[in-house]
Amino acid sequence: MVKISVIIPCYNQEKYIEEAIESVLHQTFKDFEIIVVNDGSSDNSLSIIKKYAEKYVNVISYINQSNQGVIAARNNAIAKSCGEYIFPLDGDDKIAPTCLQKLYDAMIKGKGDVICCEGMHWGSINRKFEYAKPTKFNMSLRNQVCVSALYKKEDWQKYGGYDEIMRAGLEDWDFWLNFIEDNKRFYRVKEVLFFYRTVNVSRNSKIDIDLRKQLDNIVKNKHKRLYNWYWKILYFLRISLVRFVFEKKITKSGRMLIKVFKIKIPLLKIQKEI
Repeated sequence: MVKISVIIPCYNQEKYIEEAIESVLHQTFKDFEIIVVNDGSSDNSLSIIKKYAEKYVNVISYINQSNQGVIAARNNAIAKSCGEYIFPLDGDDKIAPTCLQKLYDAMIKGKGDVICCEGMHWGSINRKFEYAKPTKFNMSLRNQVCVSALYKKEDWQKYGGYDEIMRAGLEDWDFWLNFIEDNKRFYRVKEVLFFYRTVNVSRNSKIDIDLRKQLDNIVKNKHKRLYNWYWKILYFLRISLVRFVFEKKITKSGRMLIKVFKIKIPLLKIQKEI
């Protein structure tokens, strides 16, 4: 068994797949395997993948499948992987030479159950990722961890992998929320080790506002246990404010404040039910 399985889905990425594979081959950490999934590409991707698999027989293997989407490609490869840990990498991204070593070191030191790093947009946009600390609160608001992070394969098995229902996007956020609900710990290595290629047109850039709202609702409905804390906090604040107003016998303006606050809470409850 190898320590890390690097999972690379590829769909029509002949321009980039070599750079992604090469970035893994040049890692200072060597105890890994690479599984590349050709997800029904119509370009020259498959021949490039085969070339690498033939050259690095004991390191690189590949799966050739009809087009099923990135989630199925990722899940199919992870199911066949031999590594104790999983590290997903999209076919148009790349990692720094010390990426796997530094993430693995943090993992075995017990710093977290998911180990991520700082990231950089590069390509049509060049700037550092603006992610907040991946706390329970921050992760409930929006995703704070890129898909390329290190975690145990047994956790992937426990949570049933990446959910096909998120085929249109946000599958990584949905997946990480399983860890959050399970009180698993996230840790970010404070160094740019991951490079996310930005192009003018990508799957994520095609997500319009309405679809984004639909996907957000799916995520929140799936993870109701996590979002219940939000409503409990609102209830606690309401009760606390009522006591403060009436026990301290605050002025008329204070009573007006509680009246406004009491009106807002039912509205929030209606939104929750929707």
